[in-house]
Amino acid sequence: MVFSVIVFIGTVLICFKFPYKGLILLLNINIIRNLQSITIQNPCLKCISDPDIVLGGVLQVLGLIIVFVRGTFTKSPTYKFDFVDMFLGLTFLLLIISSGISDSPSEAFLYTTKYLLLGIPYFFVTKALFINSKDFKENLTKMLVFAVNLSVIFGIIAALVVIISGYEEPYAKYGVVMRLTIQGVHPIPFAQAVGFGLLSALFLIINKIKSKKSILQLLVKAAFLTIILLFTNTRGVVVSLVLSLILAAGFYLKSPKINKKTATIFLISVLCFFTGIILFIDIKSLFGRFYFDPYAFESTFLRLDSLFESFKIFRQKLFTGIGPTGFPTYSVLPYPHNFILEYIVFFGIWGAILMGLFTIFILELYVVTLKNKKDVFYVFLFITFLFYFIETQVSFTLWTHKGVYFSLGLLMAYYTINKRCVK
Repeated sequence: MVFSVIVFIGTVLICFKFPYKGLILLLNINIIRNLQSITIQNPCLKCISDPDIVLGGVLQVLGLIIVFVRGTFTKSPTYKFDFVDMFLGLTFLLLIISSGISDSPSEAFLYTTKYLLLGIPYFFVTKALFINSKDFKENLTKMLVFAVNLSVIFGIIAALVVIISGYEEPYAKYGVVMRLTIQGVHPIPFAQAVGFGLLSALFLIINKIKSKKSILQLLVKAAFLTIILLFTNTRGVVVSLVLSLILAAGFYLKSPKINKKTATIFLISVLCFFTGIILFIDIKSLFGRFYFDPYAFESTFLRLDSLFESFKIFRQKLFTGIGPTGFPTYSVLPYPHNFILEYIVFFGIWGAILMGLFTIFILELYVVTLKNKKDVFYVFLFITFLFYFIETQVSFTLWTHKGVYFSLGLLMAYYTINKRCVK
């Protein structure tokens, strides 16, 4: 109880005093609230805590309202509507309609309420906050520094619990590998927090290289977060990060001038990191779910089953869909675990049309980023969105995609600001 009060009051104060940092806290509130669940004796990394309506619900809504008010409390607040605003608005409308005709209207409307209060506000609030920012780049950089440090703290706590307790995977003899997380938190959101911290660290390293500042501290943090991310054994997040970084490498970035000292530090750090991986860490513990864990393959087959089941539902309910909570009637999964499939399952042909338009818009954003490939902020914001979006193809449901809405808010705010400057 005392811990919950401290978290609640502390988060509200930070949202009011430092709205950019407050936004990061709200994104990770599920991890923060579960810090009280940590035990050193016999920790259970597979245990997931029950929903918390106060810290998981009320605090998020209140915090987002405070961040929005603080961000738009200027002499001339502005907000530019774009395709994403329309897309999310139409999605909300379709959710209301499909909930009304679903087999369980009460559950469907509850889902829709969560989407309205805990999902899409991350887009609108983030976008409004940064559009009205006096210095987008400076405030984004400060926010990313905070995100890196917070994810490092999460990683240290999770690692210490495992090291001090001597934790071993209970089902290791059956081929199951440990998935590092904080007790009470599913490994996926924990891995996403670490992954975003790692992406932020890499971006900050690039910026410091360009300004010829010391990057040693950031390199150490990036190496640590890489190890922590691998120990989460969360395939979707790892693949999302790798694909995002591959795309980032594919963009033509203006080559930074690196002095000899910086280049030496970077090369030695990379060499030490990979040497440590080879010598001191069991490769199976890092990549076990990619080719060892039988339960990992089972989850993959379930995702494939949901793909076929989704298209079957789409054909059967072409013009109405089944609403946001009807999927368990057709599958062992509670929802399709796929952003695109959910639109065609929930809304039928109308969802397919909306998703087609969304796909065209993402391609347009890619083209815009390609045209501005010398701008590291454009590239970083696009690959951050991609990092979160790729994971939506295998995890979560519409109202829980906070990372996607947050990253889209950042990207569209920067897009709007740059478009305004050009005019």
